[in-house]
This record gives sequence, structure tokens and C-alpha cells, in this order.
Amino acid sequence: MLGIEQKKGTDDKLCGRMIAYARILPSPDAEPSETPFDDMIKNGLLTLEGDFRQFNDRPSKREMNRVVDAKFNNFLKTMEENGVELPENVNVEAMRERLHELSNMEVIPIPARIGNFSNEEDILKEEADIYYIGEFIGANQAHYCLTTLPIYYQAKYREQVKRNEMEMLNEMLSQFEEGDFVDTEDIQNDTEELFPKGLTLNTFMGDLSKLLNVRVIPFLLACESDSEYDTQIQLFYTFMKGYPDQKDVQRIDKALRELRKQSDSIEARNLLELSCKRISAIYNEDSQLASELTKQIETMEEK
Repeated sequence: MLGIEQKKGTDDKLCGRMIAYARILPSPDAEPSETPFDDMIKNGLLTLEGDFRQFNDRPSKREMNRVVDAKFNNFLKTMEENGVELPENVNVEAMRERLHELSNMEVIPIPARIGNFSNEEDILKEEADIYYIGEFIGANQAHYCLTTLPIYYQAKYREQVKRNEMEMLNEMLSQFEEGDFVDTEDIQNDTEELFPKGLTLNTFMGDLSKLLNVRVIPFLLACESDSEYDTQIQLFYTFMKGYPDQKDVQRIDKALRELRKQSDSIEARNLLELSCKRISAIYNEDSQLASELTKQIETMEEK
């Protein structure tokens, strides 16, 4: 579309992180360093990157409504203590519902920034959906194109997330009607494979933290061969397909593979522990804990 070429990723399964770049040709009528964009251009490339997965850590509607209710109730209490009466035509519950609507409105931010890439090879190594928007004479028009693309990308990504959530909900309702929900104890009684056939996170009812630490991790570590591990870890990926941040699942896989080779690896064990905790926090809608664990994981991975 409009000369935009997708270099990496697929439109129907956006990963949430994007990089867009343009090749800047010298402008014959511009002096060096004449525009504010000159310092942003590296070897003729102007790049912009944005990570839109972080909105998953946004507090849930239930949490938002709880905070709004607490503040609204405190406001009403203060008015009562000060002898201030609400007008007769004011519907308190209607006001409360309106506050709920406003607090849960989705505002699309644009957390994108200029990238620091000096060649196309480095850009294409990144784990992201990557777009090349073409060649431009000078950086002004390229900058306009680069800064508008993240708005469209983020909207499409959020739409896909919403659709996935709807599919998950429909699957849960279907399983509920069929009575096929499984809890932690049912899974632990099945010793031949990691999970019963057809089970996913959407149809699991139980303590996910206990499932990971008592069933999943010991089971995968105990696999006798790499081929057996590969078979069982695929069952884990299938089970977790409804989980919103697959990087956590990949981190668990990476840490387990390292521990199977080197059982005393402290780094792998810490990464495994933090990843399991983050999955449990997101599953239980504890966005504050999930955010804290994200920072710990990022700090560990930067070392």
C-alpha cells in the first residue's frame, strides 16, 4: 500500500512491536545540518520504532472501576460531612456509570521513537514487524510518513488483540456449555503427557502458578531426551496459545533448555522463576506486579 513494503512479519498476526524506516537521498538545495532531522539519519536511513504490547499491562476494567468507586464514594462522603447536598435531579448511580465509561475509554498513545540503526541488516535482525516506506529526497516528508504509520499499526494490532479475546471468550463459553473445563488436580493425575488433549489456558480452571511450578516445570525438566522435550514443550505452547504475551512462554522454554544442559545455571533459574511469576500475575490481572516483573526481566536480559 502506497509503496510501503513489509520486510518482516505478517499482517494477520502482528507482534505488537514495529520498526519503519526510509532511505534518505541527499537534497540538492539543502545545506548540511540545515534541518532538525539530520542528526537522526544514520548512513542515509531514518528509522522509527514503537512497542505497543505494553498496553496489555494496563489495569483491568475491574481495577479501574474499583479505584473510581473509592474516589467517588469519598467525594460523596466529604460532601455529606460538609453539609453539601446534591441537586434533586442528580442521579448518583448514573454519574457513577458515566465515570466508569470515561475511565475505561481507550486512548491510543503513540509510544514511538527515532531508532538508532545505521544499516538495513541490523534493522532486519530485530524481532518486530518491519516496514520500508521507500526513498525520499530530504527527511521532512519521510518523517511525516514515519510518524503517522504507528497510529495505523497500533490500531490494527489492538483490533487483532480484541478479536483474539473474543475468540478466547467464545471458546470458553463453548467449553463451558460442553462441561470440558479442567482444573489443576485433573492435569496432575494425567502422567503420560504434559496436558490432556485439546486443553488450553482458556479451558483451565485452577491455580496457574501451582500448575507451572508443580506440574509443568518438573515434567519438562524430567524429559529423558531432547526429542521428548520438544514434543512436550509444543504441548505447552499449544496450552498457552491464549496467553497475551508469548515472550514469557519463550523465556520459559529458553530457561528450561539451559537448565537441562546446565542444572546449576542461576541465570536460567532466575529467568524461569520471574517468567512464571509474570504469567501468573497477568493471568490474575495483577498489572502492578506484572509491570514490576517486566522491569526485573528486562534488567536481567540487558546484562
